Amino acid sequence: MKSNKKIKNRCLIILLTLSAFLSAIPISGCASSSPIAQEDTGHENLAAGRTQPIEITSEAIDSCQITIPGISREYNLLFLTDTHVIIPETSEGASQEIKDYSSQRLSEFAGESEFVSSDLFTSLLSYANDTKPDALLLGGDIIDSPSPSNMEFLENSLEKLEVPYIYTPGNHDWTYPWEYMTETAANDYLPSLSPYMDGNTAIHTLELEDFTIVAVNNSSNQIDPDALETYKTVLAQGKPVLLLVHVPFYTPSLLEEASDLWQQSVVLGGGVHGGTYPNDVSAEFMGLTTAKDSPVAAVIAGHVHFPHISNMEGEKELPQIVGDAGFKGKATRIHISP
Repeated sequence: MKSNKKIKNRCLIILLTLSAFLSAIPISGCASSSPIAQEDTGHENLAAGRTQPIEITSEAIDSCQITIPGISREYNLLFLTDTHVIIPETSEGASQEIKDYSSQRLSEFAGESEFVSSDLFTSLLSYANDTKPDALLLGGDIIDSPSPSNMEFLENSLEKLEVPYIYTPGNHDWTYPWEYMTETAANDYLPSLSPYMDGNTAIHTLELEDFTIVAVNNSSNQIDPDALETYKTVLAQGKPVLLLVHVPFYTPSLLEEASDLWQQSVVLGGGVHGGTYPNDVSAEFMGLTTAKDSPVAAVIAGHVHFPHISNMEGEKELPQIVGDAGFKGKATRIHISP
């Protein structure tokens, strides 16, 4: 997905009640930042890339705060989503269809300053290495398609990371328009991401001292059914959980804002209002997430290409942080305090 919509600065404060396991009232808030340092490079330079590094400053990173009572210290996470990296496809084994598609898409995910998305991704990873967050969260659509050149770039980039990371798949990471959510895509392309997802594209975790980050695949607009039983096991441990998904869950304010940009459903849930109707697995998953005794402290998502924070509705209200698109040079710092 792509949007040129300019997002107004916001600072929203959300009060929510956590489960009896957490027995407290956390507060979450987000603030949008100014754009990255920019200079006009022009469309003609897109394919060639930049000759100078892109400066990513702390002022260019959106910030959010979550309170999880009882944790032993403060944590800083960096959330990066929807970079839509496109590397011009030149490999001999790639079909002409793939080559033409990568060429067509290259300019579609340049930021307002015409930065190439791959250069922005490289600079954002360098920013992560420089600032050393406790973990880097990758929210999907990191690459724009599973082309050979994109996959090689992804592997080389993640090998250079000096901080722990967790990566949930987005719909573009493993599909092409001609193989969109097909059995071929699921069998041939999605497994290529498993080395970056602890061998399991459906669900995997990153354990920090005081809480668990759980990445769950809902890139098909439904929860991967292979994730459900493992998710139940994680929740049963009672340790605080941050849930990382690509497609955000329905909230009234998110759907309203997303409807201004997209002509299709981009949220899971709220089908009667225009969102995607959840199937049985997704409905059970959402119920577990917002149950009164759920240890989930927040949901972190991407997909819609603009920043948003609001509460999921359920037995308890749960904050959902939606990150801005990385192809704009944006990322989100999530500060977690006791």
